[in-house]
Amino acid sequence: MSRRSAVRSPAAWMSLALQRLSGRLGLLLMLVALGAYIVLALAPFRWVPPRRLVNGGATGPAGLVFGEPGLARTQGPPAWLDDAIARGTLRLDLRLRTYDPDAPEMGRIFSVSRDYHFRNLSLDQEGPDLVLRLRRPGSTPNGKPSYRLAGVLDDTGWHDVQVSIAPGRLHVVVDGRPALTRPLPEHPLANWDRGYPVVLGNERNGGLPWRGEIARAVVAVGAEGADYARPGALDVPRHFWALGNRPTWLFEDYVYPDSIEDWLANFVAFIPVGFLAVALAGERGSGRRALVICAAISLLVEVAQGFFSRHPATVDLVLNTLGGGAGGAAARFLLDRLPRRPACEAPRWTGPWRHGA
Repeated sequence: MSRRSAVRSPAAWMSLALQRLSGRLGLLLMLVALGAYIVLALAPFRWVPPRRLVNGGATGPAGLVFGEPGLARTQGPPAWLDDAIARGTLRLDLRLRTYDPDAPEMGRIFSVSRDYHFRNLSLDQEGPDLVLRLRRPGSTPNGKPSYRLAGVLDDTGWHDVQVSIAPGRLHVVVDGRPALTRPLPEHPLANWDRGYPVVLGNERNGGLPWRGEIARAVVAVGAEGADYARPGALDVPRHFWALGNRPTWLFEDYVYPDSIEDWLANFVAFIPVGFLAVALAGERGSGRRALVICAAISLLVEVAQGFFSRHPATVDLVLNTLGGGAGGAAARFLLDRLPRRPACEAPRWTGPWRHGA
C-alpha cells in the first residue's frame, strides 16, 4: 500500500477522529449535546417549585368565589363517574363569571383530572376564550386536540355554559345559543380514568389558578345530578400545596399518538452523549460506564422537570439510559477495532539537526 493511500484510509481517519474526541473537542461536543437536551426538556423554564399556599377560594350561599389562587375539590372520584363511563353520556351546566377577561395565563375553571397532563375533562379560561379538553378515543390523555370557544369571557358579566357529551356527539351552548357541535365516537368516554377527582378553580396539583365566581356547577348523568357550587359539596381546605407534575411510572399510562415519536427522541438524543462519554474516557471507557453516566444525567433532568412545569416520566429515564448505553457500546466497538493511530503520520519537526549531537 502506498504512503498516500494509507494516510487517507477510512480506518485511519476514524481513528484520528476518535483521538480528537478524547480531548477538548469531545468535551465541547458533549456539553453542546447536553445543553440542547436540557433546553428542550425544561423549556419554557416556568419555575414552579412546590409551595404551601393559603386557599383563596371560599364557598357560600351564592356559590364558589375565587378572589385569589385557590381550589375546591372532592376527596376522591365522584359517585357518578363509573356510570358516565358506562353510558358514554355527561352533562355539565355552569354559571360563572371571570374577574379577568384578559388573564395572561390559563386558569382551570372545572376539571376531572390528575394533573397538568392527564385528565378526563376540563374547562379552562385562556385570555377571553373558553377551552374545553375532553379525553376521548383518538385524543391524548390530556384531552388534545382541544375545543376553543373564542371570546366567551370577554367581559366580567355572568355566563351560562352547558356541555353535553353523548354517543356520537359533543354539543356546547353558551348563554342560550349553540356555540359548538362536534362528532364523537360511539363510546366517547371509554378511555376515561376512574380515579380522578372533581376540582374547581384550579388544577388538582394547584398550578393553574382561576379568578372568578361559580354560581352553578351541575354535573348530571341520566336524571341524577350534583351541584358542586352549593355549600358543603366540595372540600375547601384552608391551605393547599401547589405541586409540580408527579412522575409517570413505567407502563402506568397507555401509549397515545405522540408516544412513539417522543420515545424515539429520548432514545436517540442520548446516543451521542454515551458515545462521547466513552470516547473521552479512552481505554477506561465502556458501555456500562456510559449507562451509569447517562442514567445519572437523565435522572437529574427528570427531577428538574418536576420544578419547571414539565412532566417527569420514568420511561424517559429508561430510554435515555438505553440510548446512552448504545452510543457507548458503539464507541467501545470502534476503539477496540480501529488502529490506535492513523496508518501513517506526517513527519514531525524535532528542531535543527546539529552535527555530533
